[in-house]
Amino acid sequence: MDSPPKERLIHYTIELGLLLNPIRNQIAYLYFKLVYSKYWKNGAKMKISQKALLNIQERELEERYNAFNKSANTRKRVVYWIGFLDGALSSNRIEDGEEDALLAEAGKFAEFFNDPDASDLAEDIRSKCFSSEEDLMMQLQQVITDKRAELGSESSYGETDEMNEFLGFCSGIICDGLVLESEVRAILQRFKNSSILMNAAPFSTLRNAVENAMEDDLLTDEEAQEIQQWIAQLVGDGFIDTGIPNIGSVSKLDEPITDPNEITLKGSEFVLTGPMRMGPRSFIISEIESVDGKCAQRTTKKTDYVVISSTASRHWRTTHFGTKIERARELIEEGQKLRFVSEIALEKAIRACKS
Repeated sequence: MDSPPKERLIHYTIELGLLLNPIRNQIAYLYFKLVYSKYWKNGAKMKISQKALLNIQERELEERYNAFNKSANTRKRVVYWIGFLDGALSSNRIEDGEEDALLAEAGKFAEFFNDPDASDLAEDIRSKCFSSEEDLMMQLQQVITDKRAELGSESSYGETDEMNEFLGFCSGIICDGLVLESEVRAILQRFKNSSILMNAAPFSTLRNAVENAMEDDLLTDEEAQEIQQWIAQLVGDGFIDTGIPNIGSVSKLDEPITDPNEITLKGSEFVLTGPMRMGPRSFIISEIESVDGKCAQRTTKKTDYVVISSTASRHWRTTHFGTKIERARELIEEGQKLRFVSEIALEKAIRACKS
């Protein structure tokens, strides 16, 4: 049979997607899956050659899509690692407990990526190869410099990079369980140097606490404890308190719903975030509407659920700060009964409702 018009359109979409940026690859892949699955399910017969070509094209797109996601998540952790090391150095000395935390974090980073620099650093700390505190600090600074150079050769530093590095920076500061005046000054300086950090809603409470604490140019014990608590809200407690490396740790937000039985579809308002594996946004909206739910473009006080894409990193709360998630966080802090929900749970809830 002749190729349908949509098949020809998808073919060109695929060809363009393979040449253009990864986001277009992702869109092409989702559109490809949706239209082809619908077309062939509707009774059209497929030649063996067509089926083989489809399988090859779909596999190639999925491989590129997965490679893009892996690359993005790798960059996030590298940026976080840079921030962590910078935070650990912000007091201009290695404090009690920091060396153990650095060893644990370097080991975890090496485990994530088989990174030779992190492996060497962990081994040197473990073997006590550094002749002095200054020697260790110089090595940490060299790692930071090298990693920044690697990232700079890939692409320019973006807004997400800056926010992820700040999260790592905060994690490095509290890894020893203490917040010193020099470290608070370093946090304040980061805010002053960056309009992105200054205006980021997730960091507003910490920013206010730091600004208020340093208004008289003196940090009290009570102020240090308060700042430490706000940092812990963002990145979790330090290694010395938990014994667990927190590279890539997430802020303590409401956990996304994973049980479809906890989702009320009828009459609820959903906001979608990021690209979804279910299909194009228009398709997901129609699915939600078919079970008497509704969708909105923005997160407001009327929102019941913010849907987190199943393709997002498991660290979506600290590495995917979009306006919808930021607004959801603000509303949750204000006491709104808004919930995050995983895409997979939403898909299962819709399927159960229709069965």
